[in-house]
Amino acid sequence: MRIRSMLPAEWWFGALLACSTLPGCKVSPPTPEQVRAYGFDTPVQAFQSFVVALRAQWPQDEYRCFSSTFKERNSLSRLGYLEFRDHLLESQPLLRWALARATRHPEAYHLQDLEPGRLTKLEVTLSGRTLVVLLRREDYFAMYGAPENPLESAELWVDDNVRDLEQDHYLYVPEDKSRLIAQVPYPDRDLDRLVALKVGREWKIEDLYVMEERKVQP
Repeated sequence: MRIRSMLPAEWWFGALLACSTLPGCKVSPPTPEQVRAYGFDTPVQAFQSFVVALRAQWPQDEYRCFSSTFKERNSLSRLGYLEFRDHLLESQPLLRWALARATRHPEAYHLQDLEPGRLTKLEVTLSGRTLVVLLRREDYFAMYGAPENPLESAELWVDDNVRDLEQDHYLYVPEDKSRLIAQVPYPDRDLDRLVALKVGREWKIEDLYVMEERKVQP
């Protein structure tokens, strides 16, 4: 189950508020441009979105940046995420430094397809150390309906990851190739209240760590 992010304006206000209320906060909040760029359309965007969420002190959106297999492997839940993040940063003291530096030097990014279209490795080498980020593509479908309370956002009716949209026949092209057809399980809801049906692919973090440059030399 993926978690919806806040609307950009709410997200930006929350980021400012979170940082301003932390005693001695020295982490600069993300810029409005960085907040608007939050998303998972490409491996690089997914990585940079995690850094934006980390700088904003917004754990729900940090949690969204990790793949479902990463969460399963680490027995990670939304409720336990903060404890996990603190342990991750404590066990790798250079990780926060590397993440901040990497976002300022996109020219140093090196991308390698480990499984074409499925798994990508992003490496950034700065000051003799290499940040390694593995990113996995996840296919999903989601359905949203009008809320009972008009002051609230759309309700999330259906939200699920699937192995492959095409192979599992959520997307298919008829023999005449006249159109692309999307089909998802019926939500047993009043379709007059349907707001959006989304079928897509996102990139999420499968792993990340820092190693000294000499350790990756042959």
